Amino acid sequence: MGDVQGCLREFELLLEKVNFNSNDQLWLAGDLINRGPHSLEVLRLVHSMDAQVEVVLGNHELHFLAIYFGGHKSSGSDTFDGLLGAPDAEQLANWLCQQKMLHHDSSLNCTMTHAGIPHIWSLKRARVFASEVEAVISGDNAKVSAKEFFAGLYGNEPNCWEPELSGLPRYRLLANYFTRMRLVNSAGCLDFSHKGAIADAPAGWEPWFKLFPRSTDKKSGMKLLFGHWAALEGVTHRDDIIALDTGCVWGRHLTAYCLETAELTTVPAVN
Repeated sequence: MGDVQGCLREFELLLEKVNFNSNDQLWLAGDLINRGPHSLEVLRLVHSMDAQVEVVLGNHELHFLAIYFGGHKSSGSDTFDGLLGAPDAEQLANWLCQQKMLHHDSSLNCTMTHAGIPHIWSLKRARVFASEVEAVISGDNAKVSAKEFFAGLYGNEPNCWEPELSGLPRYRLLANYFTRMRLVNSAGCLDFSHKGAIADAPAGWEPWFKLFPRSTDKKSGMKLLFGHWAALEGVTHRDDIIALDTGCVWGRHLTAYCLETAELTTVPAVN
């Protein structure tokens, strides 16, 4: 399911529409919170479903954690106040710190991240890099603490992958690939300025999924699911890369994708 962003009623309606039950598993592509009206309630609901959900962190989860643990301030467009002031805020924040940057299911041959995977990485490398960031966020990295990471999270530099990167710049860039990527160039560098339609992209930059290599075996090839880019309106023109953010928080739709059947189900935003 794509970016919920605090849209509790639509989230509940979509779960009802797909007949979600105790035998099902739900994958959530990040950005559960912020912008919408009910971040706290959405996070509490997903936390209560812990045994049935796979969550990858989005940029809005990292933003919340940077405020909670890193000493940053909310921006004027944030809707975190209820979450930040909740009695279970620490429990929910710590739970988020245990979630993934990338989820892969080998039996389904499906992979999910919030923003995608750049074409310069193989899936094997992406999984290794995701585990590096996960270790920092969960407090299992001896060189960079979670607090240091969240304090230094913000920034667009470096914007291009180099294997020699280390410390905070390395982990910031890895997190930016997994949670903020939209446009890249042929070298895999990130452009952070463009958030709109592909047709309006600046010269020399492409949507990351246009450069991502297709599987040589279309029948058994991996499917890659992502959210983050609402302006795509769910369209990648590729059947192996599925865009799940369809702009519910902006008044459009919330979308679910059935991993077994490839069926899409949507509910409109509630006015």
